[in-house]
Amino acid sequence: MPAFICRYSVVVVLSVLAACGEVDMSCEAAGDVTPLCGVQMPEDLEVMPNDGGLLIGEYGDGGQLPGALVWYQPGPRAEFIQLVTSSDITVGKNGDTWGEENCPLPDQLSPHGIHLSSRGDSLQLLVVNHSSKEHVLFYEVQAAENTETAPTLAWRGCVAFPPTAVLNDVVALPDGGFAVTNMYQRENQILAQIKSSLGLNDGHVWRWVPGSGLKVMANSAAKMPNGIEVSEDGESIWVNNYIEQELRQYDVATEEVMTRIKVANIDNSAWLDDGRLLLASHLSPLTMSPCFGLTKGSCGSGYELVAVDTKSGATEVIFRAEQGGPFGPATVAVPYQGKFYAGSFSGDRLAEITLY
Repeated sequence: MPAFICRYSVVVVLSVLAACGEVDMSCEAAGDVTPLCGVQMPEDLEVMPNDGGLLIGEYGDGGQLPGALVWYQPGPRAEFIQLVTSSDITVGKNGDTWGEENCPLPDQLSPHGIHLSSRGDSLQLLVVNHSSKEHVLFYEVQAAENTETAPTLAWRGCVAFPPTAVLNDVVALPDGGFAVTNMYQRENQILAQIKSSLGLNDGHVWRWVPGSGLKVMANSAAKMPNGIEVSEDGESIWVNNYIEQELRQYDVATEEVMTRIKVANIDNSAWLDDGRLLLASHLSPLTMSPCFGLTKGSCGSGYELVAVDTKSGATEVIFRAEQGGPFGPATVAVPYQGKFYAGSFSGDRLAEITLY
């Protein structure tokens, strides 16, 4: 049954707004959307190769709650299986270090963005983590012998960030390093979001290069950088600048801006099989206030899934969900086995979306 909540939050606005909204506690399909309940705030998703299932980063409300790294394989026996939690962050540790030497361990697992990629003959999962320090964590992913069995994750190190960092999403780069978005500079969270929307607290993109350490990418200053993706050849990255409503492409080698494409309120992104970039876009950030910190049900804030031709700049809305319903807002969507699976920073469910 629906419940009602009132909550104060700041969502890309110039002042603090009080909002009341309806929370849908049901877990029943509505039209093309089937909620898949039983997972905490599944903010980001990655697809395992060879139909090996979905990897999920359970968001912890920016470090307010512990989360987990989770596996899910759709089907009649589907269940959410936790692979790593705060109690076993360094599971599978064997002395191999893909991160920085002597990286201080996080005191909890509270994921944000994740990224799966090849690393030589191995699979690597990068995880943005919020604890007393901001980190990017490295895990080696070891696939099971069959697609109905969960993979295992093995700790391969971390990189710690300065106290002012507030990280969001990450991608691996061919040199063994990564690029990660920094939304704004850490201070009082409400004040930081207000200042960011006014252009007084810009974020940027960090790069970490093995042997060289951290640096801020040139030309990457922006208002609340959010999701990030990397081209197949690793030569460019695509950054979703939420407040500026702009998808921005950078040359990794020169750090010059190559392309700017206007797309409203964009969160995370994933590549489609046809080479386009799929973006999760929020219809109205002002309706999202009840969504923050919600661990049960769905606030049902509206969203679109927008496919972008990164060569021409052409955009196509392939799915739109208005306010209300058993899921929303989407932060990410990935294609898998003929359907789309969407995650959210809010609630206790994924969405399985069927397009005809």
